[in-house]
Amino acid sequence: MTQVFTDKGICVPVTLVRVERCVPVLRRTREKDGYEAVLLAYGERKRKHTNKPLQGVYNQLKVEPARLLTEFKDETLGDGELGKPLNVDIFNAGDSVSVVGTSKGKGFSGVFRRFGFGGNPASRGAHESYRGGGSVGCHTYPGKILKGKKMPGRMGGETVHVRNLKIVRVDKDNNVLLIKGAVPGANGQIVRITRWRSAKN
Repeated sequence: MTQVFTDKGICVPVTLVRVERCVPVLRRTREKDGYEAVLLAYGERKRKHTNKPLQGVYNQLKVEPARLLTEFKDETLGDGELGKPLNVDIFNAGDSVSVVGTSKGKGFSGVFRRFGFGGNPASRGAHESYRGGGSVGCHTYPGKILKGKKMPGRMGGETVHVRNLKIVRVDKDNNVLLIKGAVPGANGQIVRITRWRSAKN
C-alpha cells in the first residue's frame, strides 16, 4: 500500500496491483457449455514444474504453461481477442471493481483478537478469567455447544470478497492498477479483480 494525491491535494490511500501475463485461452458459450465464461491463463510456469495432466490441458489449449487457470463467468470475448494478452487498459480511473483474495493467516487466536470480545471485569474477585469467552454451554437440552459459537480458533486464511472499490489511477506503462483502500492478502499474492456489478444491474 501507498498513498497518492489528487488534483485537489487530497491524500488517498491506495493498493498497487501489478498485472502479469493474462491471456484468454478459451471461451465458453451458452449453446455449447450451458453458460458463458472466459478461461484465463495468468502468469508463467516452467514446463518442468507442470505435471502431465495439467500439461495435457495446456497442449489442448495450445498455450504455454501458466501459473493459474481460472474462469470468469458472464464474460464474453470476440474470436479475434482469444490468445491476445489483456492489460490494465481495460479499466479506467473511477471504475468500481470487486476484489477477491485470501486474507493473511494469523494462526490460533483467542476471542479478543478474533471477534473483539470485551472481556470480564478485572475486579470483585475475578480470577484468571479476564480474557475468557464466558459461558459457552447450553441447558440440559440440547446439552451441547452449537455450531458457529464464537470461540478461540484459527484466524485468517479465508476467502475475502471486497466489493465496490474505486480505481484511482491506471498505470499502462508498468501494467499497474491503483485501487483505493486495502485488498485482502499478503504482498505478492494473487487476487481476482472483476467489474463491480450491484444488485440493481
